[in-house]
Amino acid sequence: METIHLISVREASSKDLHACGAKLAVRVAGQSFFTGDQAFTKAAEVAQLVTALKGVGLAEEQVHLRNVSLQVDSGLLTKSSSAAYDLLIDCPNSGSLGPIMAAISSQKNAKLYSIAWKYENLDQAKHEVMQAAIETAKRAAQLVAESLGVALLGVHKLTYEVSGLDDMLRLRSESRDEYRKARACASSLTEFGLSHTTQLVVSVSADFMVERFAASAA
Repeated sequence: METIHLISVREASSKDLHACGAKLAVRVAGQSFFTGDQAFTKAAEVAQLVTALKGVGLAEEQVHLRNVSLQVDSGLLTKSSSAAYDLLIDCPNSGSLGPIMAAISSQKNAKLYSIAWKYENLDQAKHEVMQAAIETAKRAAQLVAESLGVALLGVHKLTYEVSGLDDMLRLRSESRDEYRKARACASSLTEFGLSHTTQLVVSVSADFMVERFAASAA
């Protein structure tokens, strides 16, 4: 079987991405149980949060009910049973994030659990960074081949890995002291914009086939 002669290279390329918005997961503790659209009008705690969010420029359509779970006492389900409302809030831009977090922190029954960052044209950015990494790997292999006095014949194997794309920030804390500190910090954000930047990294590993090395020639 003929031996395949390879030059292996690993290169990476990166690009800074700025979040263009976010989705905030919030849980609201309510004293009564309602589902669907009724949750926004008849569950007082949810209605109060929506009102606070409207006060910082959000529309009601940007607040979505994801789930309602019952808190049942003594095994009996009644109309007055308490409930936990899981909401998803659309933040249209990074400049609105601080005021939205402050509005949430102003509601004693609301707790922010996580922030999912949104990036504009993310797929295009991945393609651009991947292409740059592949081109860098090809140039590196070509440089090695020229130094060894052999010619590149083609790609035998290529793999890539995407990293650095932190699109989720989890804020849940079981400690009351830590949560109070987080609420105080969030309440101060109403005066400042809150932004998020991450570094998208694409690493490429490639094996290039080359002519037989001179040292191994018969």
